[in-house]
Amino acid sequence: MKATTLEVFDILRKTIKNEDDARKVVQYLEDANEAEIVKTVERKIEHLATREDLANFRAEIKGEFANHIKWMFAFWVAQLGAMFGLLHYFLK
Repeated sequence: MKATTLEVFDILRKTIKNEDDARKVVQYLEDANEAEIVKTVERKIEHLATREDLANFRAEIKGEFANHIKWMFAFWVAQLGAMFGLLHYFLK
């Protein structure tokens, strides 16, 4: 269960008996929570990709794709050669 700012303020006002001190404590807690949220967001932003990163990644993928197609064709031709060789051997 999360306590709202007003609930914390009421509890502190009853305990401390000074409204200004209770307000300062609540403000401190809010600032600490906000600072933690900012740190978390900044930490997550560091891991985001920029447009330049994405452009480099796309170019790398295109190059790899062409390389894969080339090797697939080479293995396909070798497979056909092996199949025809075995066929020729067995049907002789």
